[in-house]
Amino acid sequence: MTDQSDPTTFDEELLLRAAMDLAGSVGWARCSLADIAEAAGLDEAALRRLHRDGTSLLRAFAARIDREVQEDSDIGSDDGIPVREALLELLMRRFDAMQPYKAGIVAVTRAALGNPGLAMHGGCALARSMRATLVAAGVSSKGPAGLIRTKALEAIFLDAFRVWAGDDSPDLSATFRRLDERLGQAESLALSIGLAKAAKSSH
Repeated sequence: MTDQSDPTTFDEELLLRAAMDLAGSVGWARCSLADIAEAAGLDEAALRRLHRDGTSLLRAFAARIDREVQEDSDIGSDDGIPVREALLELLMRRFDAMQPYKAGIVAVTRAALGNPGLAMHGGCALARSMRATLVAAGVSSKGPAGLIRTKALEAIFLDAFRVWAGDDSPDLSATFRRLDERLGQAESLALSIGLAKAAKSSH
């Protein structure tokens, strides 16, 4: 039997799912740690020893999604997968991992629109996730060029996120199509820039 006074015995998945379910039903701004602990059937004092506030809990949630996306991933190995296909697979894997928590994630996103601190936290978490996605796809995220790639991937992900929020199809087909379209546009743009630079250097 789980000892609710001992934070080391907490079921993290149970806790995070309870937090996201509660956020989806009442809104993130109305979720206190006490409410989340009660929803998860956990002891509040022990929960506070793990997470001092909601931001800490959201950080743990983001890390869990990152781990699930990267788990058992061999996309970045020398298997000849084109970058566009690798990014598409990794980003869809992220949406699949987020799917069970959709209502809560959407609620947190809405709350961030009126909360600069929450928005900054979300932006930092997204940047970390997109850098990791680039690296997993075999693309450098270092230096000025890496920063541009990261920002571009963030924009693509956020555009697809808006589709995902309303995508009720079992296979997230609408989300897939938007991602594929936007990644294709980015690939074409990168190719055009590369050709322009090559032409310029030849003169």
